[in-house]
Amino acid sequence: MNSSIADVENDTTQDVLREANRLWRRRSVRGVDRAELLDELEAELAGAYRDGHGPTVVLGDDKSETLRQWADERRVSGRALRLGLVVPAALVGIAVGLAVVLLALFAGFSNRWSFDPGPFVLPLYTSAGLLAYLCALLCVWFTLRHDPHAPSTVWWLAALLPMGAVLGTGAGVAVAWWRNFNTSSTVFTVVIGVVVVVIGATVGLARYQAVRSSSAR
Repeated sequence: MNSSIADVENDTTQDVLREANRLWRRRSVRGVDRAELLDELEAELAGAYRDGHGPTVVLGDDKSETLRQWADERRVSGRALRLGLVVPAALVGIAVGLAVVLLALFAGFSNRWSFDPGPFVLPLYTSAGLLAYLCALLCVWFTLRHDPHAPSTVWWLAALLPMGAVLGTGAGVAVAWWRNFNTSSTVFTVVIGVVVVVIGATVGLARYQAVRSSSAR
């Protein structure tokens, strides 16, 4: 009987710990901080079981809200940069916004077919750039929607991304010029790679600034 009760308590504890870990990860709690919080939570649950109580005594009726407050009160929420999610999210948004332009550039570099928008070239590139900008901000916000620093991250990205785009485009043009604007797929890949690296660094800087600024308060 005691063994069955212990098994149930252990299963319940593991379920709570998994839920807490997922929630704290979404709240951008660093791994080392999550480990400390999980150890503390496990000890609290074990103490409650010894006193004949259940998880509700520790977590209340709203587990998610209690777990959020637990991390926020210890000032560990939003301290993880999460660049492995933020940078790809921004790049995917940019790629979606620039899909038509990227397809036209790839076709030109691969000599498969040419796309000449004629007098609409400026509106095309302008609208594509604006769409890419908005998609990047939206994708980052959606990725960090549970993060307490999501608004400041999007704000910093909105401020820095235009500069990153200019620097990335300039670096890409410089590489293409260095290769005499050769239309080979190799040059196209290198140019895109350079642009991606510069923009990715810009996104990383925006996230770093958001986390640092919020932590300094």
